[in-house]
Amino acid sequence: MLRGAILITVLTLGWLPLSPAAVAPEAARPLQQVTLTVKNMSCAMCKYTVENALKQVEGVQSAKVDMARGTAEVVFDPARVSPERLAQAVSDAGYPAAVKR
Repeated sequence: MLRGAILITVLTLGWLPLSPAAVAPEAARPLQQVTLTVKNMSCAMCKYTVENALKQVEGVQSAKVDMARGTAEVVFDPARVSPERLAQAVSDAGYPAAVKR
């Protein structure tokens, strides 16, 4: 009897409607993309260091570094982080960076 009540409770809870904000609050926020210029990248490890520095910043969705061009393309939540903060994170990792205008 108790087992049946638990099963009914679990199944019922699975059907409770949730607001979009409760399910995926970030899905409703518009993301932005910025290009950073990055200096002093000379090896494959540099690329990964810059990408990891960016991905550790709260609000970063993705980061892709192009060593040949000396750039980093970053998709981020502008409500949580600014482009200038992204450039600072890369600079703090040892690679001078700036927002490409």
